[in-house]
Amino acid sequence: MLPVYREKPTLMHRLHPLTSILVSLAPAILALILENPLYLALVCAGLLGLLAVAEVWGGCRSFLRLGLVMAFFILIINPLVNRQGEHILVYGPRLPFWGSVNITVEALLYGLFAGLRVFIIIAACGLMSTTVNPDELLDLLARVSLRSSLAAALAVRLYPAMIIEAERIKEVQLARGDRLNEGGYWARLKAHLPLWFSLFQSSLDRAASIAEAMSARGFGRGGRTVYRKKSFQPRDALVALPLILVLAGTIGASVAGLGAFAFFPSLARPLNSWSPFFLGLIAWGFSILIFLIWSWKRWHWLRSKI
Repeated sequence: MLPVYREKPTLMHRLHPLTSILVSLAPAILALILENPLYLALVCAGLLGLLAVAEVWGGCRSFLRLGLVMAFFILIINPLVNRQGEHILVYGPRLPFWGSVNITVEALLYGLFAGLRVFIIIAACGLMSTTVNPDELLDLLARVSLRSSLAAALAVRLYPAMIIEAERIKEVQLARGDRLNEGGYWARLKAHLPLWFSLFQSSLDRAASIAEAMSARGFGRGGRTVYRKKSFQPRDALVALPLILVLAGTIGASVAGLGAFAFFPSLARPLNSWSPFFLGLIAWGFSILIFLIWSWKRWHWLRSKI
């Protein structure tokens, strides 16, 4: 699943890359820490709201589908392998070396919210891939490891070009009458050999051209220079502050043992283990963030100030 970043006139696409990464990873971190189903449902709703106001719903569609499929499999498999719980919903058959396959209400609900947690994490990855500029992200990695970031940047740049060139070469072969998809395995492999040789030769030529361009620009001969350097703006502080407060409150409450929720052996009541302040803190953080992203595009006065 390749990143599908596209530049758009939204606040999410104008943030500093570190701020954008924080916005994308915050829901995933909350999903891993929180246990109460009410909190998880609120985080999921806030994440879907971010996808909507950031105008990346279409780009994240493949991620959302993958998250739903993974959540569905977890919901189906967990009650079959997890035999904990006091309230049996379905009495299953008894299998050798396994025992009775009984489906409990607790295991079913645990699989439901475990799937919701996985869905949130995958959707958060989709938000990051569609709102964080890959060039700016690789520039951040270059400050840690220059060679690794250079290899990643070249791979990101060359892979789409290689795919396009492979399609063009294949079209030329088909126009010449080459039977690429006929015959057995070895016949198809032999028919595709000219395609792979052409791609290998073109990749060597492209690598030599890139090396010459890097040498002409003085790569490795002194201090690094950048075409543009993105600095932190007031909008980054306004976006990061609510998320930092929410994450700090969540981690502090988790360390203190607040908001704990038990599925086994008997399902606890979500309304008996929730905190109005904690629930309000999560709702406040996502509401502020969604409101800033929504109003930044519509209020030119706010855009000029931050």
